[in-house]
Amino acid sequence: MKSQKESTMSVHHKKPRSAGVSVLVYDRPLHPELISADIRRARAVGEFDVNIWLLNHGGHMLTITGPHTVCELCCFPNKSLPERGLLERIPCKGDKLYDVALGETHHYYLAINEEHVTDTLFENSVAELLRIADEQNGVVSHRKNELGETVGLSVVVTQLHRRAVHIEGFHLLNDAHVLVRTQSVVEPTR
Repeated sequence: MKSQKESTMSVHHKKPRSAGVSVLVYDRPLHPELISADIRRARAVGEFDVNIWLLNHGGHMLTITGPHTVCELCCFPNKSLPERGLLERIPCKGDKLYDVALGETHHYYLAINEEHVTDTLFENSVAELLRIADEQNGVVSHRKNELGETVGLSVVVTQLHRRAVHIEGFHLLNDAHVLVRTQSVVEPTR
């Protein structure tokens, strides 16, 4: 007969690591010198101006201005980012929801999802995200290595639904095999 210690089997579950990406939400625009961007685009969406910056190493900065301003920074956080105006810092681990009133007339909603992907799903996601960007006139930063393999892909698409601004960001990061998706909505409360 085995002792209790010998019969107990140890089972380890390997948890996938997080990519380390966070979303920081500010009540004001950030200074452009704080951000290193590959691509910058400005779009008028309903009553709002949306500035989209795709960051060099994956992620985005969205500055939505209109009756109120909100700045959403999806990035690998560092100490040089300001605390002033910071409403919330949200790690992109699993599924997260955040919402805040923007004055008395508008509301900001944010949904974040981080999904770990296999090699096959990574390659399929590249094709699917490029198709979405093409169909919805998205902003794209497609980073490849010297062999032409995708090491990162960022896509941001904007739409106006009735009077609400909808923005989706997709960030596919090869080193962590992670897809980070953000969905942001700014809508009138009345």
